[in-house]
Amino acid sequence: MRHISSFDFGLTDFAGRFHQDWGYEGSAEELVGRLLGPETDPSVVEELRSDASLMRSRLTTEEIETLWAAGTGGNFRFGPDGAWPSGSAWLDRISEACDWWLNTYGAPDPQPELAPDLTDAVDAEITAMTASLPEPMDPGRAVAEALHRCVRACSPDLALRWSLRIAGQRRWPLERGQYERLIALGELLEYGEFIVSDVEFLVVGRESEESVWPSATTGSSICT
Repeated sequence: MRHISSFDFGLTDFAGRFHQDWGYEGSAEELVGRLLGPETDPSVVEELRSDASLMRSRLTTEEIETLWAAGTGGNFRFGPDGAWPSGSAWLDRISEACDWWLNTYGAPDPQPELAPDLTDAVDAEITAMTASLPEPMDPGRAVAEALHRCVRACSPDLALRWSLRIAGQRRWPLERGQYERLIALGELLEYGEFIVSDVEFLVVGRESEESVWPSATTGSSICT
């Protein structure tokens, strides 16, 4: 299905709101309420609800917490001293808030799911992203294993968006060919313009790549 935003959406987009200074904006509960205002597009609410309910029903609490913690850059912790008691309880709260909003303001029209089955393709890219990571970039391979579970148990779309967000947070390096494959997957999933391109900065050697432009006066090459 085509998404209304050029940027991320659903639960992975919401995770992006929990940056280093999110506590100054209010509690976790208040950020949920702020996202789900009366003027919010129904599609935004439905995408958030769909992601939350899918993860809640098909992943373990540990897997949920692993992906959420990695996707928020470690800025949102669970437990007695954290922002919420557990990952499962957090997704329950998000789903409840979305259900209330949709019942109050109305659900969007159903959208056809036109994307082909990309499970194997996304799973292969998760392997390519994570297989050679040094231990400090994914201790115990917990994130890699949670992503593989997500792609098989939830959906290729959700797993790919988590992969992109976490790669950006943890600065996982990408090869140019892999980045181009991710772009192709994003096109098949009808992603907005910037969902995949936001991680282009991770491409190895990008800073040293030279762009060569012909000189308008001499015809010689100018390297920038």
